Amino acid sequence: MADASFSPRDFKAWVIEETDTGNNAGALNSPQITSNLLQLDVDSVSFPSIAPNQKLDVRSSVGRVLHSNDFFQDNVLRSTEVSLSGTYHNDTGHILLMQSVCGVDLAATVADVAIPTAATTVSGKYGEGTEDNKTFTLVLAPPDTTDGYNIVLVGCLCTSFTISADATADGGLYKWSATISTGCKPITDNTATEAGTAYSSSPISISTLTGARTINSITFPVLNSFGVTIESPAVYSGVAATGFAAFGRGPELSVTCEAQVKYDSDTRPLLNNFNTQTAHDAADFFTMTQATAHNCSIAITAGVITNAAISEGDVAMIDFAGKAVNVGSNIISFDLAS
Repeated sequence: MADASFSPRDFKAWVIEETDTGNNAGALNSPQITSNLLQLDVDSVSFPSIAPNQKLDVRSSVGRVLHSNDFFQDNVLRSTEVSLSGTYHNDTGHILLMQSVCGVDLAATVADVAIPTAATTVSGKYGEGTEDNKTFTLVLAPPDTTDGYNIVLVGCLCTSFTISADATADGGLYKWSATISTGCKPITDNTATEAGTAYSSSPISISTLTGARTINSITFPVLNSFGVTIESPAVYSGVAATGFAAFGRGPELSVTCEAQVKYDSDTRPLLNNFNTQTAHDAADFFTMTQATAHNCSIAITAGVITNAAISEGDVAMIDFAGKAVNVGSNIISFDLAS
């Protein structure tokens, strides 16, 4: 009837660990999404680019316009990405994304997440029932399926994940952003009524960062904002009827951090430390500890400074950035479970 009018803010985003890689308890074209989904808190849904491979070149047929015999379209052998962002909650849906980007087993539980010193390179084949801890399904659901379709991406990996907070924005709430990728062809006409568990009701704020806090071993700087980002690109290969046959990770897993702190007698060494840096800092490179430690406290043991600069404004601040390095301990740790 075309009666509805939707906003991107009307759509919901859900994830669920897959029982088989690229297959959530059903055939590729009809995955099971009517129960057990985990909702993500998104500001608004951004949609994947549906970009099939098209052959549109003019061949030596008739005339100078594309001939119908020369048109070809393939919707199988292409990867699909979508970027989402919202308010972070310490619950199973958001933690599932963190588990994926860190390369650890997926589990629908609230548990600590860390990238170990021997960082794993998650890889496998789609359609394997013994690898149910590697990939997940993403559902972008409209308010109703009478006037809209669910967009369902199976066989997903999280390839980028950021947690950030700014004292001058949204009351300092922890925010998240993520890029999600799949090598399976997207489903764009699903009409099932999705169901699952809504995200938790307890967001986290920068104002409760009252535990240990360090930047380049400087304790308790006056903090305006911070962010940590994990990048772990996905690669796909092989041929299958439902898309690529196999998935893996790129050669580098990158962990970076940034912060803005007040320029004062405590933080003034940052500029000189960056200018004269000859080795990594393994003392306590970057720590953000919540008053309740398992409310997503973050620790990067060792790293190198990649930027330190004075930010001009009403109050002079220092913009700091760093990159984690491997010294034989966890690269980054998230304290999430009590």
